Amino acid sequence: MTMVNTTGINNTSSSGRSCPTWLFIGFYVILFAVTATTIAMTASEFPLFPFQADSLEWNSHWLIATVIDYYGACLCFCGVVFKSEDNWIYGSLWCLGFCLLGSPICCLWMLIFLWKHGVDSLSLSPNRRSHYQLN
Repeated sequence: MTMVNTTGINNTSSSGRSCPTWLFIGFYVILFAVTATTIAMTASEFPLFPFQADSLEWNSHWLIATVIDYYGACLCFCGVVFKSEDNWIYGSLWCLGFCLLGSPICCLWMLIFLWKHGVDSLSLSPNRRSHYQLN
């Protein structure tokens, strides 16, 4: 049975969310916990200010936290790209590029996406926009 919930997304389960949706939510909950915990623990043990450029320990902990933070943001962006690409192979290749080559590839994807679809393609439809508003 196919249902349409208030966000306008088709779902196949009676609970209003498809199994893959819950898998993605679970993945991003874990990703959020890992990135937030890493940054919070690093900030509590090695405060960001004042900078301690001469401390190898301070620099190495913040380097690790920054790398984890980058990949957290990168994997969130990969979710958007997978949903936006017509072919999962292209989505996979783009995400591999994001993870291995960094922000220049992320910027390249955005440039190509905007060139093909325009800025208006980035906005939420009215029924999905109301889902994110606080009452």
